[in-house]
Amino acid sequence: MTVEDTASAFDAAGGSATLGEILLALGGRLTRLQTELLASLDPPLTIRQYRILSRVDSGYTSLTALCKLAHRNPSTMSQSVDKLVQMGLLTRGTAEHSRRTMRLALTTRGREVQAAGSRALRKFTDELTVGIPADLTDRLLPVVNQLFRDLQGNLDDD
Repeated sequence: MTVEDTASAFDAAGGSATLGEILLALGGRLTRLQTELLASLDPPLTIRQYRILSRVDSGYTSLTALCKLAHRNPSTMSQSVDKLVQMGLLTRGTAEHSRRTMRLALTTRGREVQAAGSRALRKFTDELTVGIPADLTDRLLPVVNQLFRDLQGNLDDD
């Protein structure tokens, strides 16, 4: 079942949807909104491109490290990196310790675009939770964090 099918099933089920159906539908809608938000930047970014810029900014500067974090194969990651290099947002160089190891770095423009994306996403996430009372947030946060960690563990097993 695709995310769209699940969202349709959730919409049809109304108040009788299961927690899993609601979470899957919510995830799909949040991804769609995040996609639209990042696409509105100048230059437009995909979620994957934004994540690459953010991870390089955080110090993950090798293609291998990016592949492990994203659970992607090198050819897929290399295509995404190539596009960011063509857009003038990343540069490729060689690592000091090994000429065979590629080292990625943000350009000045890449740093500006990554920061603009971070600001836009922070505003979006702040708006998502603005109407939720603090006591409910305090109860939900540990549950959602645990769910995230559990799902992340499933990815690590692949």
